[in-house]
Amino acid sequence: MTVTNDNKSSMMKKPEIKAQVIGTESRRRLLRLADAVLSLCIFTPTTVFFWRGGWQLMDLYLYPNNPVPSVLISLCIGYTGALVMHSGQFLLQKYIQPENTLTFVVLSRLYSVVFAFTSVNHWRGVWASLDYYTGYTLLSAGLSTFISIAVLLGMGATKSVIASPFCICTDNADTFFLASTFFNSRPKDAGKFFSDVVFTVLIISSLSFSVWRGIWEMEDFFFFPNDILYSALTSAILGVCMVIVIHTMEEPAALLSTYLDAHTMWRLLLEEVWSISQIFAGITLWRGLWLLANLFFMPGDDVYELNLWISYAIGMGGCIILFVGNTNVMRGIAREGKLGKGEGMMLPNHYATQLYEFYQNAGRRSDIVYKVGDTEEL
Repeated sequence: MTVTNDNKSSMMKKPEIKAQVIGTESRRRLLRLADAVLSLCIFTPTTVFFWRGGWQLMDLYLYPNNPVPSVLISLCIGYTGALVMHSGQFLLQKYIQPENTLTFVVLSRLYSVVFAFTSVNHWRGVWASLDYYTGYTLLSAGLSTFISIAVLLGMGATKSVIASPFCICTDNADTFFLASTFFNSRPKDAGKFFSDVVFTVLIISSLSFSVWRGIWEMEDFFFFPNDILYSALTSAILGVCMVIVIHTMEEPAALLSTYLDAHTMWRLLLEEVWSISQIFAGITLWRGLWLLANLFFMPGDDVYELNLWISYAIGMGGCIILFVGNTNVMRGIAREGKLGKGEGMMLPNHYATQLYEFYQNAGRRSDIVYKVGDTEEL
């Protein structure tokens, strides 16, 4: 075979192209590993610290010896805050713009602090209501779990229950105030939009909190109920192991989902199983970290109140400093079956990946975990 100059050039380019492809793939894998490690080791403990501090401060300050008004106040704060923030999301996104840097930073972070506080009360109110009216029993916890999961499965919304370490909400200016709703309505039709917000907040969110309460309390009964240290360690170790397995299986699961794109029902079933595995792993990990913090972070009744305030401040302040303040906020929903080509199986905790993309593409911001629409539709 005669080798021309063009042939030589082409032969020289092929190894270069192959090396670039290998380098790009290796970088992508390293970034995903960094995403997983940061989420597991930094963001999740920080988020748990915030929720632990906020929740137990409410237990301390809101009628500690009278559960009925305590629960009602939390429910009022929680539902009111969630309804207002979801209803006003497009106005906030439209009028609080990053062009005025100082104003945007102050107002956006204030939004995170306020909404996170109402989220804690929302969750606490639903959880404590179920405890008060159905009892703290294994039966109640089991029914809370399986009935709520069954309803969410029927609506294709089990993914809404997932939190860190599998889902990280970066503080992206383009979508900072936006939260998805069940029917993805827009304010053009005010009645439909508000009905969608009410349904999302009152039904979907409450079912999600009910799942958390059920799994958490079942583990209270199953994991060394008479030894809090062993119970906490069991949850923490099991949670970490489950998280590692799920991250390891992310790409194979995405490939399988892509293969099933032509078989919608099977793909949807796969996504539901994938979501439920993340739910159990996440709640188990949170429970372990929470109980370990109760045991070992500034122990002693004499510093208990200070302990909670420091936990609250570290959790909220740490997340804001790391640009994941909205991870402390329970807002919006996600649904199975909406993304094809394996995307529905990818874990939305792309922190290192987004940072890399941001610095590689100056001026172009990455989309946040779930794109919920364009504010120009107002």
